[in-house]
Amino acid sequence: MCYHISNTKPARKLEDFFDVKFNKDVVYEPNYHLNGFDNRFVYIIPQENESAVIEPAKWGLLPENLENPVDFKKRFNTLNAKSESLFTSNLWKEPIVNRRCLILADGFFESKHVGKNKYPHYIRLKNHDPFAFAGIYNDHQNGVFSCSIITKKANPFMAEIHNSKERMPLILDTSFQKEWINPSLSKNSINEIIEKGFMTKEFEAYTVSKDVTNSRKNSNTIDILKPFYYPELNTLF
Repeated sequence: MCYHISNTKPARKLEDFFDVKFNKDVVYEPNYHLNGFDNRFVYIIPQENESAVIEPAKWGLLPENLENPVDFKKRFNTLNAKSESLFTSNLWKEPIVNRRCLILADGFFESKHVGKNKYPHYIRLKNHDPFAFAGIYNDHQNGVFSCSIITKKANPFMAEIHNSKERMPLILDTSFQKEWINPSLSKNSINEIIEKGFMTKEFEAYTVSKDVTNSRKNSNTIDILKPFYYPELNTLF
């Protein structure tokens, strides 16, 4: 599952690449490593805006009109939403129809299991462009968004890395990004994008330090993106 991402690009780069401006009230913070359990903001382009803007959102979808979000987060992990249950889950089935979003990033981290050990890998596009996860969101009364990254069965490249559960985040090909946040998208069209809309550009992956999964370490630094050699693997992607 996808719980660790990066979004290192400056605001202007994201605005130019996605042809969308940030909400004028947003103070943007890039991240070398954003841990989904740290209760920090990701940045989304939500479906509902007539004139699309980039907004901050808490990662981990919360039900609308929720009275106790702290208790909810202790009981439920909603950082990811499984594509197979989007239209049947009480939490997902309304947002997937009415509140889809693009979640902006330029990389993410997954661990490969080798025997009893786990080796974190950093995955990004070979050309280092930013990209968009397919997401769903809720808009809460306090003006704060919350969101989840949609995941699906891994393709061969991703399954080689995330080899324990063989899942991957749905990274939308650029040709499907605007369509994903089209308010009039039908259920059949949503399912078609989930099935066929994965990014066609080539990815690369390499091993990084295990600090990325160590909550006692400050891993939100540029060093976390540097390749880390594990002699026992005898390889670097």
